[in-house]
Amino acid sequence: MRIDGGFHTAYRKLEERMKARAEADGDVFLPNPELLGPAHYVLICMEPSLGRWARTADQARSTVEAGFRNFLFSIEDFILHFCVRRYLCESEQRYHITDLSKGAMLVNRAGRERIERYNRWYPLLLEELDLCATASAGIVAVGNVVSQYLTRPDFPRPFTPVIHYSSLAGPARSAGVAGREDSFQAFRGSVSLEDVVATAEEALKGSTRALRNPRRGVVATGEESAYYLPSATDLQLQGKVRIDAIVRSSCTRCESGKNPHERIVAIPETDADATVQPLS
Repeated sequence: MRIDGGFHTAYRKLEERMKARAEADGDVFLPNPELLGPAHYVLICMEPSLGRWARTADQARSTVEAGFRNFLFSIEDFILHFCVRRYLCESEQRYHITDLSKGAMLVNRAGRERIERYNRWYPLLLEELDLCATASAGIVAVGNVVSQYLTRPDFPRPFTPVIHYSSLAGPARSAGVAGREDSFQAFRGSVSLEDVVATAEEALKGSTRALRNPRRGVVATGEESAYYLPSATDLQLQGKVRIDAIVRSSCTRCESGKNPHERIVAIPETDADATVQPLS
């Protein structure tokens, strides 16, 4: 599929204003993966975090300049991509994952004056939806923070709230599983880590075509201006570490008499106060 030239130009102009907004806030703008055209589904998350892919603002800037993009780094990111592709989109449909505010920051700073920051970013989010979402696009609010913020009279589109994909939202997922343990175990058996890694490979393949010096499974140093892209082996390892932690946590709870399913779906990282809301 080829990128629509008019759409590409308009999106680049919008990105420039997003970058200016992030810099005015003292943050580093983290772009999203390139879209080919308006999407049939848009998932709205919170804000990008520093820490794993870059530890300082200067490192983040050089990494972004080298081509790093949001939602393409961790096993958690690719679990989200997998779920959208497997359970939401039909063949040939497009999706777009974005953050409400797009300046990368450390997690311990993200909660400070969040509403004020979201208010500054809100007009750009509306422009982004006008450009990047089809007229009938499904809008998904990822996590309780975003869902609550978008529950405002002037938000122009209906949306569906879903649980955040963070491990901190484990209690909310556990509540969703309660009473459905058998069907959840059947569902769990229908998905493999290899499925997620295959999706990651496809997502990375699509995102690296226009990037400068992408490297798989290595961290570039010196003046090569290349950035880290996870290899299939990296993602397999990340996934196994997460799954092992879940199993250990579940076994501990079984032995202590606590609910064995309390952490069964707790894999990813970021939004503590998530709600259980099925996507329909």
